[in-house]
Amino acid sequence: MRAEPDKTPLSPASRRILGAVITAIRPRGHGFDQPIDADVLAEIERFLPFLPAPLRLGLPLGLRLLELGPLLFARRACRFSSMAPAEGCAYLARWQDAGGLRGALLMGLRTLVFLGFYQHPAVLSALGVDWAGRATALVRRRAELLDGRAA
Repeated sequence: MRAEPDKTPLSPASRRILGAVITAIRPRGHGFDQPIDADVLAEIERFLPFLPAPLRLGLPLGLRLLELGPLLFARRACRFSSMAPAEGCAYLARWQDAGGLRGALLMGLRTLVFLGFYQHPAVLSALGVDWAGRATALVRRRAELLDGRAA
């Protein structure tokens, strides 16, 4: 049995930046407008200790680069976390298009956000997904099939 890694919570600055990333990336509209950003952030923080050490250690540095990126890459005198959500979304799209390490960082962040977002019970409910009900139905059907084979 594998022990849970030591939990190293994010610093307040990293949490603020990651919160802005979640606000900019997560889907909106079509039943996805639930106020779950804090839950998504908590889910990402629960997942971080299970990342490989280089990713776990590099993420705070990548978040700082993302935060200061408007000044460095867009020649704007602001921080990413202070941008409006639509502006932040456009900024992140440019990061993805840049490729290289910036693109890889953004793809990793998008993956973390989408994992936390699409596994939230409110989102699963809005999508009509009931994993427990599906598992029960499949087990029941398998039992019926096995019962019929025994007869």
